[in-house]
Amino acid sequence: MDILKCPACVLDRTGNIVHLNSAWRERVGLVDVNARIAWTRLIHSEDMEVAYARFQSVATPGNLDGFECRLLDGNGNAHWFLLNLHPMNEGAAGKGAWLCICTDVHGLKCREIELERRTSAQTDMLNVSVDCIKLISLDGTLVHMNKAGCHALGVADGSSFGMPWLSLLPEDIWPAGEQALAAARSGVFARFSGRSALPGQKEQHWDNMLTPVMAAEGVPTAILCVSREVTVEREALALLQESQERLMIAARVGGLGIWDYDIQQDELHCDESWYRIMGRDPDDPVRSIAEFRPFIHPEDVDRATEVMRTAAELIAAKRDYAIVFRIVRPNGDIRWVRSAACLIQGVSGAPKRAVGFIVDITDERRGELALRDANRTLKKEKLSLVRQSLEDPLTGIANRRHLDSQLELICRHASQTGGSICIVMIDVDHFKAYNDRYGHLEGDAALRRIASALQSVARHSDVVARYGGEEFAFVLNGLRDPAPLLERFTASVADLAIVHDVSPTGYLTVSCGCVVFGSNGELSPALLLRASDEALYQAKMNGRNQCVIRSAAITSMAQPG
Repeated sequence: MDILKCPACVLDRTGNIVHLNSAWRERVGLVDVNARIAWTRLIHSEDMEVAYARFQSVATPGNLDGFECRLLDGNGNAHWFLLNLHPMNEGAAGKGAWLCICTDVHGLKCREIELERRTSAQTDMLNVSVDCIKLISLDGTLVHMNKAGCHALGVADGSSFGMPWLSLLPEDIWPAGEQALAAARSGVFARFSGRSALPGQKEQHWDNMLTPVMAAEGVPTAILCVSREVTVEREALALLQESQERLMIAARVGGLGIWDYDIQQDELHCDESWYRIMGRDPDDPVRSIAEFRPFIHPEDVDRATEVMRTAAELIAAKRDYAIVFRIVRPNGDIRWVRSAACLIQGVSGAPKRAVGFIVDITDERRGELALRDANRTLKKEKLSLVRQSLEDPLTGIANRRHLDSQLELICRHASQTGGSICIVMIDVDHFKAYNDRYGHLEGDAALRRIASALQSVARHSDVVARYGGEEFAFVLNGLRDPAPLLERFTASVADLAIVHDVSPTGYLTVSCGCVVFGSNGELSPALLLRASDEALYQAKMNGRNQCVIRSAAITSMAQPG
């Protein structure tokens, strides 16, 4: 009702006012939406008796025609309106309630009154009006028609005398016109809707009002017809009806269930589509949130029915209501639904009402969940493939590819910052003989244990990789004295005590070649690897089971303790 720009109200079965819309409240200066107001403040005193009688008799079958009366504004000024009464569905305001919509006809009524006062004036004065004005004899022929009427019906000015009036209108209009003429002949005001259609022009619609011209003895002598063009109004009404039909079709085709909830009164009203989504019988209506709660999945019930707090928060944030939750049908079927609504505030600003829809999104939700699971699986597989491409499958540490990419980045950073890089190449001594003596399975196990020992002494910033075969690489970023760390590594290998009969020590040992490189210029991975490989070769030539550490022109050797 508040969307309507014209005054409107709800009446109970006795004709008393239940509710005024905002347009009417503004007209009379009424602020409180819940305040009661009497008809004596709204209707002109001269029209009160007739108006109140009509309100009292609205329950009479067929007594739904509109009637005109004057409405008062907040300053006591009167304005003519056409009041139309429409029966309302049970539930919105109680059984037997009526909706009264007031259409502004002040201009038309004033013209009509003026025309009635001046029926004896010269006929050429009628041409001033933009309405189509006709003086019709009792037999239905035209006595006079003003210029606007002649133009609307395609008749030359001044040539309409004696023409049958209704024959100028479309044939389907004739029955309603004949009925109105008959009423006017009997001395009763009548009106009917008509239209005119001239070739090549847009169709026009008219509200034809027929007033009998009475003689002094009270006998009709002629009929005055004022035809007001209502084409724009008819088009607006057609668009409104079309919009309502589209909404109904959209709700039906889109599977929308419409609901209306009075928050303050805790009254819920839902259409048949809503009950169909819930899997419930509309003949067993749900009237409150408490009755709705058993329909909702236990895990979602509190979230979906926390009405007052949620409504207040949404109004404060100027957002509409929207939620996704699960329902449980009587057969145990669990369905996902999306509910959205527009929240309406009361005069105090508190949430008063919510009107919205609900739609079943189970298939969509299941698709989303399936897609989410598929994406998670794909992500895991992708991470696994990335890890496999950068990880040595035997030892679980970085492979040669990962070492090369990291070393490239480390060299670039050291060249830019002037930091130092320490690279260690490690070889398991006499490993071929170990494989020949104990088998490849034991050899693989030994490599894994040595890789673990290498990782146990590494820092987070270090890179540990299997270089190939029984060789490992150790990149120590920013470390200038690697001797203590290498000593811990060789000690960890010794603690493993992996028996090797062919080794001079009786256990598996390692040889290490290390180079500490300062960034006096452009560093390259190939240069560092070659230098550390040369240091490793020197450790092997010196008898194995030792570390050779070089930096610039200094060569030092660290014997195992």
